[in-house]
Amino acid sequence: MIKICAAVLLMLLAGAVQAAEKTGPKVYISADMEGIWGVVHGNQTSSDSPEYGSARKWMVEDVNAVIAGLFEAGVAEVVVNDSHGSMRNIIADALDPRASLISGSPKPLSMMQGIDGTFDACVFVGYHARAGTAPAVLDHTISGGVVHAIRVNGQEMPELGLNAAIAGYFNVPVIMLSGDTETCVQAKSVLGETLTAVAVKKAEGRYAAQNFPLDEARKRLREGAKEALQKKGNVAAYRLKAPYKFELEVNNSGQAVMPALIPAIKRTGPRTLEITADDYLEGFKLLRAAINLAGV
Repeated sequence: MIKICAAVLLMLLAGAVQAAEKTGPKVYISADMEGIWGVVHGNQTSSDSPEYGSARKWMVEDVNAVIAGLFEAGVAEVVVNDSHGSMRNIIADALDPRASLISGSPKPLSMMQGIDGTFDACVFVGYHARAGTAPAVLDHTISGGVVHAIRVNGQEMPELGLNAAIAGYFNVPVIMLSGDTETCVQAKSVLGETLTAVAVKKAEGRYAAQNFPLDEARKRLREGAKEALQKKGNVAAYRLKAPYKFELEVNNSGQAVMPALIPAIKRTGPRTLEITADDYLEGFKLLRAAINLAGV
């Protein structure tokens, strides 16, 4: 009996120590690929290209630089969601071992899978500008082959805005974003000047950029993450007002046919679909379904 009680006591003490070791903020990272240092062309982001391997390496190195800065600033936990394409891009065993990784697709919340109210802050790494932004690198919104534009409550949205609103749904602020110079400007225009925006390359066109010196870029990411976490109290969660009207403008009229078969999705023009929802996540999921059906 005494031995059993001692064993239970040791387990409780171990649990208490482990809990104490994890005091500090919990941060969620959504990592895309087009805004990663070195990436300037779609071939680099496609798994069937010989250039893809290098881009995967750069991606995990950008993410690791951010993770390093976050831990230097005192975080207790970091969760990374691979958010590009197949969502199997980050080289798992090359990721900072202090972070956990969400990998693979499809996922209900896509680029924001795993976010919830237990997180204290959110960071977007390697993001890009919305479709039609020049001279941004690889500008598009969710699916370049389908989406001409997405508007929420009348405002045209980049992925960073759509995803920030998911974080805001859980009252989690987006404190930092990295990408090219145009994306950083766009992010501040949508999310506000309190956002820490770290440019790793200067956009020169859809398929061109001036990549900043590698060591400098990684230093910017690490220090930017530290700074962002230290001032997170000044950053409000990005929240839109209900009801939410999602407007999806597709590239051609044929792409609007299949999504319009869903009763909750209304076709309002030859290339335009509309979704109205009282719950943001419900509307977002219908939007994702419409995009997928439009690509069939």
